[in-house]
Amino acid sequence: MLKYQQVQQEPTCQICKTGVEDVFHALMECKVATKVWKYNYGDSELQGMVREDILSLILSLLRWMPKREVEFVVTVWKEIWHARNKFIFEGRKLSPVTLIAKAKATIEAYQRVHETEQINRRDGVSKQKQWCPPPIGYYKVNVDAAVQAGAQLTGIRVVIRNSQGQVVATVAVKNTKPQENVSAAEAEAVKRGMEMAIEAGLSAVIIETDCKEVVNLANNITSSRKEILWAISDIQSYMEKFQPITIQHVSRCCNSCAQSLAERALRSSESVT
Repeated sequence: MLKYQQVQQEPTCQICKTGVEDVFHALMECKVATKVWKYNYGDSELQGMVREDILSLILSLLRWMPKREVEFVVTVWKEIWHARNKFIFEGRKLSPVTLIAKAKATIEAYQRVHETEQINRRDGVSKQKQWCPPPIGYYKVNVDAAVQAGAQLTGIRVVIRNSQGQVVATVAVKNTKPQENVSAAEAEAVKRGMEMAIEAGLSAVIIETDCKEVVNLANNITSSRKEILWAISDIQSYMEKFQPITIQHVSRCCNSCAQSLAERALRSSESVT
C-alpha cells in the first residue's frame, strides 16, 4: 500500500532490524513476537513454524492444536500487531506479560459469549429472558392454556398490562369444551385475549403466547391445520379490529404469569377475574 502511494519504505523490520518486515516476520519472528511466544509456550513447536501465509499457518495449526488454542494464538497475533504499532508510532512498549493477559481476557470473553449463543441455538431459547412491558401507548396481552386431557378440561389465562407493567385486566377460566390438542387450546387462549382487549376498547396491542405454532398460523407463516382452522380464522378476523397489532412468540419464562393462572384455573371450581 505504501509503495503504491510512492512512500519510501525500508524492507527491513523497524523493530529488530534483522528481518524482512512481512506479516509472518511481524507475528512470529520479530523479537517482540518471539518474547511473547517464549513466555507463553516456551520452546514449543510454535517457535519452529514453517514460513507461510497466515491462512495456511492457521490451517497448519489446526492439524495438531485444539481449536480453542488456535483461537488464542490468533488473538495473540492481534495483540502483537497492536503492540508493534504502539512501539513504531508512539514509542510505547508492552511487556509479554501484559500482552498475553490482554489476549487471554479477550479470548475468554469471546468464548463465553460464543458458547452461550451455541447453547441457546441448540435449546431454542429466546433471547428475551423475562417479561418486558410494551412501548408507551401499547398494551401487552399475555395468554396461555393448560390442558387436562383425561378430564377433557382446559384452563385459559389472560393478563393485560400497560406500558408501566400495571395489570389492567385479567381472567382465568376453566373450559369444559374438549380440545383436539394443546395447540387448539392455545389458539382459544389467544382468541379469548383478543376478545378481552376488544371489550376493553384497546387499539394498540401486542399478543404474546408461548405456542409458536399458533403464532405462525395467525401470521400466515404456515397454513392452518383443520382442527384449529376456525379458531385461527376468528383470530385473524379480530386482528382487523386493532391498529396496530402484533402476535408474537415468547419463551415460557416470559409467559409465566399467564401459565401459572391457566394451571390454577384447571384446579379451581370457578372462573377467576
